[in-house]
Amino acid sequence: MKVYQNVNIVTCDQDFHVYLDGILAVKGSQIVYVGQEKQEILDQAEQLIDYQGAWIMPGLVNCHTHSAMTGLRGIRDDSNLHEWLEEYIWPAEAQFTPEMTTKAVKEALTEMLQSGTTTFNDMYNPNGVEIEKIYEAVKTSKMRCYFSPTLFSSENETTAETIARTRAVIETIKGYQDPNFKAMVAPHSPYSCSRELLEASLDLANEENIPLHIHVAETQEESGIILKRYGKRPLAFLDELGYLDHQAVFAHGVELNEKEIERLADSQVAIAHNPISNLKLASGIAPVVQLQKAGVPVGIATDSVASNNNLDMFEEGRTAALLQKMKSGDASQFPIETALKALTIEGAKVLGMADEIGSLEVGKQADFLVIQPQGKIHLQPQENMLSHLVYAVKSSDVDHVYIAGEQVVKDGQVLTVNL
Repeated sequence: MKVYQNVNIVTCDQDFHVYLDGILAVKGSQIVYVGQEKQEILDQAEQLIDYQGAWIMPGLVNCHTHSAMTGLRGIRDDSNLHEWLEEYIWPAEAQFTPEMTTKAVKEALTEMLQSGTTTFNDMYNPNGVEIEKIYEAVKTSKMRCYFSPTLFSSENETTAETIARTRAVIETIKGYQDPNFKAMVAPHSPYSCSRELLEASLDLANEENIPLHIHVAETQEESGIILKRYGKRPLAFLDELGYLDHQAVFAHGVELNEKEIERLADSQVAIAHNPISNLKLASGIAPVVQLQKAGVPVGIATDSVASNNNLDMFEEGRTAALLQKMKSGDASQFPIETALKALTIEGAKVLGMADEIGSLEVGKQADFLVIQPQGKIHLQPQENMLSHLVYAVKSSDVDHVYIAGEQVVKDGQVLTVNL
């Protein structure tokens, strides 16, 4: 058993326990004790690690990203979403090779680990060779991943062909039998998929008994497209198809009205909130406070570095908090506790993994990050730890990261990804 002592622990559990000068005990991959120092726990330690006043919190959960797009960082700035996608992103992605994709994924894994992210929900449209290389990279990194093969309607492929190709990818992933690398079905969006493909995607998710992952209600322009095409707003259209009755992650959820939020509260849908990407593409500010008050699970996400332009979840959480305060005109909204939970346990709930990760509790996996505030002037005074974790910490402040009890980042250097 390893025991980490002289640590200040932010558990992010349901009651948001914080233990100053506490200890964290890990046996194998699991947490066996978290709390104030106990001599009996110290006596059982096979290894004592003294972190000398460091801060410990759960590994961060990135609910929606596109790791293969890391090679497109900075490709096009100052464009709105649909122009950005159609004229720059999709043509560039069409030129990807398996080697380019693998390199981009490894870079994304490195950037996420260095910033304390231990679990992510990815979306990409791979071929057979790429999924094998992506899996090997993620497996070696030790990160936890939901991989969502993305579906688009295309003149070059029938709906049946798209579904067959996607099913093959999902079956490949299932064949790995790796609990740290699971699949979702990801029709890209209501506007980029035909009704037929959207229906077939839901059928596939039901057949495979896995969640859905889709961009929804991202912009006013999207709402206009779907309203013109089907006579309904995006959420109502997907509800008609049955999407709200299946476990799903809806990325963005910017353009949601009060009635739609009420419907989401009575659904199996969770929201992945991408504040910086939504700002950069002028998509809007999601009604996160209203969603949370209604009981809709909301986690934080970075989207891709092509629209962000980094994978810094601390920056994302800070931006989310500031936006909700401004949007509501009430500085008490989205407080520190809410922000830290959104980065961790709420993200785990969005991905259906809250029984395993997202908080530092006995029986859960030992996924955590360590920040040593000593010597970092922007993290002083140290007694305001919780405030600093939301409003001052940067990704570069993360010193060590552990997944399932194994150290994957030491002194800011990733140990598990070979670039």
